[in-house]
Amino acid sequence: MLRYKERRYSFSESDIDHKVTDIRLYSDDSERILLEFKPVRMPSKKGDLYWEDWNHYDSICIYKTDYDRLLLPAITSLFPVTDPDPKGFGIQESLDLTTINFFGKEDWQKLIDNLTGCMEKADETEAEFYRSVIGFLNDFMTVSDWYCIEGNL
Repeated sequence: MLRYKERRYSFSESDIDHKVTDIRLYSDDSERILLEFKPVRMPSKKGDLYWEDWNHYDSICIYKTDYDRLLLPAITSLFPVTDPDPKGFGIQESLDLTTINFFGKEDWQKLIDNLTGCMEKADETEAEFYRSVIGFLNDFMTVSDWYCIEGNL
């Protein structure tokens, strides 16, 4: 059965106040290894430094059993991708499960399209999982042109 859990992160010293939604289908509630999908706040000039913030907007977390089983083929087929920040990582050859991976809007849309293809071949239980993830990713498309997937492996 598909399960959701919401957490809120707020920091009074900054303008960070966002919700993280855990989505689990096959992943056990005790799993801690995850991929977090989130929009990135676009760079702004703060003093003489440009910065981007990937902890500003709401996000979703998908845990290891679920991302291994349901998401990785759709994600890994996107690579190589180019970091949308011209001062960023440049070309990323593969998904790094240990850190942050940046995507532009075109690659994010390809991810949504890939997951839609997976959903069309899935049984109803897995299709519900895909619909949920795709819904969040589509919502993220309305708030930014940059996105990331952050792993904690």
